[in-house]
Amino acid sequence: MSWIIGILLVAVGAVVGFFVARYWFHEHSEQARLSEEVNQSKQQLADYQREVAEHFATATALVEQLEETQDKLKSYLNNSADILQRQQTQPTLPFFAEDTMRQLRMANTVSRDRKDAKKEEADAAPRDYSDQKSGLFSSTKD
Repeated sequence: MSWIIGILLVAVGAVVGFFVARYWFHEHSEQARLSEEVNQSKQQLADYQREVAEHFATATALVEQLEETQDKLKSYLNNSADILQRQQTQPTLPFFAEDTMRQLRMANTVSRDRKDAKKEEADAAPRDYSDQKSGLFSSTKD
């Protein structure tokens, strides 16, 4: 009977050893390593595709903003050109009324006459350089 127990133990050991070896080699085999690398590559590809999609979405949003800004600029320039054309076709309006302009011209003439009179007075020598003694030093004894 001991030989039957020995044979059974060997058979059970062989079956258990077979499954343990199969599991062990499956985990550490080249195929397992390659399948892990494939999974990592797939994950990296999915991440890269997501990043590219986000980049394109951001670029699209920026292009839309740029187009909107260009449209605003075009409308502003068109409005400015219209305003300038309207101003060129309209007769120029004086800043002051005609009566006010007349008064300003007369005041300018009067002030010009005053300046000319002051200029003539300025041609005379100042009192400090005159021949007559004046000021602080007039009472001093020579």
